[in-house]
Amino acid sequence: MARQILRGSRRVSLDLGLSKTWVELRGGAVLLPGGLKVSLGELRRIAEREEAVFIVDEAGVHMAAHADGHFHKLVPTEGAPTLEIDGIRMHRTRGVTPDLDAAMKLEAVGLRGGRVLDVCTGLGYTALEALRRGAELVISLEVNPVVLRMAELNPWSRGLFRDRRLNLILGDAYDVLPLLPEGFFDYAIHDPPRFALAGHLYSGEFYRRLLRVLRPGGRLFHYTGEPGSRRRRIDLRRGVMRRLGEAGFIDLRHHRDVMGVTCRRPK
Repeated sequence: MARQILRGSRRVSLDLGLSKTWVELRGGAVLLPGGLKVSLGELRRIAEREEAVFIVDEAGVHMAAHADGHFHKLVPTEGAPTLEIDGIRMHRTRGVTPDLDAAMKLEAVGLRGGRVLDVCTGLGYTALEALRRGAELVISLEVNPVVLRMAELNPWSRGLFRDRRLNLILGDAYDVLPLLPEGFFDYAIHDPPRFALAGHLYSGEFYRRLLRVLRPGGRLFHYTGEPGSRRRRIDLRRGVMRRLGEAGFIDLRHHRDVMGVTCRRPK
């Protein structure tokens, strides 16, 4: 947006590509809707930081980021922004955008309507895509309140806090799952952090807890990625599929294009 205005464009997107708005250049500043303004100096500073998202409000111009011992920030892409934590992106962005990636995962598991469990909310793209596909109810679990704060700053995540069909629970999924009713969900989407950060979400006990809350025939998508498999000769996917099978899931299938595994609870 900043580069476009500096190049002379006056109809630009102020919400990361979701819509376009007319802006006005006056007295060495850009006037935005609502009476907000950004000086040309600030605009040049924003234009130099293509890897960051900036918020303009009454307090001024600031990066969409949060530091609390870890550094969280929104990073723009060609589509929906990704979340970066300590320099590590939480979504696939090479050759795909985070919103398209969410759609591909739900297509892999065949999600159409029903009740959906979304493990690890993040910026909410999975939960929102499930609603677009007709889900009647989505329960989304997130352990990190800062991540939800980043979602509040993200225009692409607005529906996460507005749609009554979507319920957010703040807590560790490992502890929350035993509190949910048995056989309640038609689908579960499990998109955990890296194994090194949340190994308990890859454990056989956690998979048994997932199995319990799915209805007979209910389907699971589990994102695995391909971390460390070449350098350390660790096959995370194989271990995940073995433990899922031991927990009772059947029809296990690896989807290379979305780096995940689908399976189902027996009927």
